[in-house]
Amino acid sequence: MNNPAGVQHRQSRIGASVIQARQPHALQRVPIFVTTLCRVRQGEKLMGWDDRQMRVGSRHLILMPAGCELGISNYPGAQGDYIADAVTFPTELLRAFSVRYSQQITAHPGRTATQELCVPLDRHTTQAWENLLDCINADSPDALRTHYAEAVLLALALGGWAGPLLLDRHDPLCERVQQILMTDPARDWTVANVAERLNLGASTLRRQLANENDSFSNILENVRLGMALQWLQVTPRPIGEIAAASGYASASRFAVRFRKHYGLSPRELRAAL
Repeated sequence: MNNPAGVQHRQSRIGASVIQARQPHALQRVPIFVTTLCRVRQGEKLMGWDDRQMRVGSRHLILMPAGCELGISNYPGAQGDYIADAVTFPTELLRAFSVRYSQQITAHPGRTATQELCVPLDRHTTQAWENLLDCINADSPDALRTHYAEAVLLALALGGWAGPLLLDRHDPLCERVQQILMTDPARDWTVANVAERLNLGASTLRRQLANENDSFSNILENVRLGMALQWLQVTPRPIGEIAAASGYASASRFAVRFRKHYGLSPRELRAAL
């Protein structure tokens, strides 16, 4: 398994992961760094965004646009564990699709660009999704992955559901800072060395992040906790090791920050998986 939804950094390749859990668990404020589509295979997922909540199962495709924070609860089904497939859609793919299929991307009457993140699956979208998963699981070449990923996007666009995935956010500065920090979350990062990589002065970086209602320290902690969430979900690494790899010198401090952000401790999450 690799790169679960909600925590991975920007990548150029379409990737898939399987999220599995034995016990119900809830996570608040999960950051989405790469646009991700998710379908529950077994059990149910409760999605929270803006002021809305929706509980969905295998009959929906869940849209997780990059740049948002979501509330996510996973519930095992009567048949056993909670199981879901998640596929990441890199920004470059989404932009190329928007250009290539601009005429087909039309708003469906009564649906707004930000209204729905839980989309009912029709037979065309279901077929496109299954073909995409088969392609990824077969480790097919990138060109084939892109072909089938675009088929999923086109099926959504023809149904009027693709709006939230195709909003051009023009790479806000906070996202570019995120990408740098995620290359090495344990490093002792400073505003100055990140600003240098962006060809900016430190004061300019602080000011521009403030204009985006964000701060360097907030982005750094979100990145560290996001990476920790990924490692807790898909690796057997000890919690103390994950704390250190995420940039926390103290495992106890890491546990406090993790609980404050996500609403449960690292041990509680591991016990549910």
